[in-house]
Amino acid sequence: MGLLEVKNTDVVLDAGAFVGDFTVKVARKAKEVVAVEPLPWAFKLLKENVETNNLKNVTLVNKALYDIDGVKLKITNEGTGSKIGEGEIEVEGVTVESLHKGFTVVKMDIEGAEGRVMKGDWFTQVKQIAVELHGRENIEVIPRLLRSKGFYVRFMSKGDLVKNTLRNITLHIPSFLRAELRTKVLLNYFSKEYYVPAVATGEYKILYGRK
Repeated sequence: MGLLEVKNTDVVLDAGAFVGDFTVKVARKAKEVVAVEPLPWAFKLLKENVETNNLKNVTLVNKALYDIDGVKLKITNEGTGSKIGEGEIEVEGVTVESLHKGFTVVKMDIEGAEGRVMKGDWFTQVKQIAVELHGRENIEVIPRLLRSKGFYVRFMSKGDLVKNTLRNITLHIPSFLRAELRTKVLLNYFSKEYYVPAVATGEYKILYGRK
């Protein structure tokens, strides 16, 4: 997510890393990156991208970020539109606290589980956060929560999203094409059979917070 500014002292959490566009980009700048992705096929592409780019400061976690460690969760196999709590794929949950104690930058797209995860007490060292919010309750509650922890918050605009998407595609064309062949997200979007959630409806928003 383009509004996050990463430095060589930052420890970054990429929750919902998908095929690794954000992970690969920030790992070249950050001290350490922990990339969490539950979908097995997306995790395989994520791993390939990290290895191809010879990134030694990235830890890969094939689990779903949640508020309980070790719990078994169901997830749908729909790429960027996958949902936690239903579906045919079973994954294991993992908490932020068990991954690292000192994240300073967080990017989170965890398909509705953010309401549970954001209640945790792991914000102590976080300076920047970008999170996709799903559902009216999260859209209302999470900005208030971040403000109460000292963050200045704003929602990303459609322009922010479009520019960031195009930039990530051009930086990672091979992995993007493999993911697109699997999910057909852009094909369906342009044929009006699929809506990019954070652009299309009021039920999804991307929130940026900074201290």
